[in-house]
Amino acid sequence: MIIIPFADILAPGNFRSISDCLRADGVIAYPTDTLYGLGGNFYSLALIEKIDHLKNRHDMPYSVAVGSLAMLESLTDDLPEIFYDRLQYLLPGKFTFLFKPNPAVAPSLLKNSPKIGIRLPAIPSLLQLIEKIALPLVSTSVNRSGRPPLNDPQRIAREFPELDLLIDGGVLPASPGSTLVDVTVMPPKIVRRGADWEKISAVLGDAPR
Repeated sequence: MIIIPFADILAPGNFRSISDCLRADGVIAYPTDTLYGLGGNFYSLALIEKIDHLKNRHDMPYSVAVGSLAMLESLTDDLPEIFYDRLQYLLPGKFTFLFKPNPAVAPSLLKNSPKIGIRLPAIPSLLQLIEKIALPLVSTSVNRSGRPPLNDPQRIAREFPELDLLIDGGVLPASPGSTLVDVTVMPPKIVRRGADWEKISAVLGDAPR
């Protein structure tokens, strides 16, 4: 397992190590603005199957972390006006939005779900990393199915020795995770209340019905 300090992820040698790992279908753990994420190259079915095995979870699709609105748009289809009118201004932020996927996204990557969950974490250097690598990242909590998420990199390394690379951002504060919002329905619906859910609720309070 390669361990890289979060503060140094864009240093040339470290960036190359992360990029090489992702392009080789390696599994990484990385800090977000809520929890540590377990992930890798979203476009790799082999990577997704590795994460299924690590989490002992095989039935549900994983969210995706992107580095920009343009990358988000490339993965989606038929974005509703309310996203551009209201919701995009909450990004980057502690939210996962459910969209209709771009038909070019292989259904197997979404486990045949009709929706794709996308995050734009509010951590500038992480967004730069994703943009520079030009790959959306699988983003799911670091835990075995049914267990609480791990937010201590030392525990993550100890309990997930199978990881190929760990980006060490230190111990993160407790978090309920991202707020999940379904924008494939109108009005958009808060599916899971997580961090900053009140912000979404306020924005959607007078949404057209």
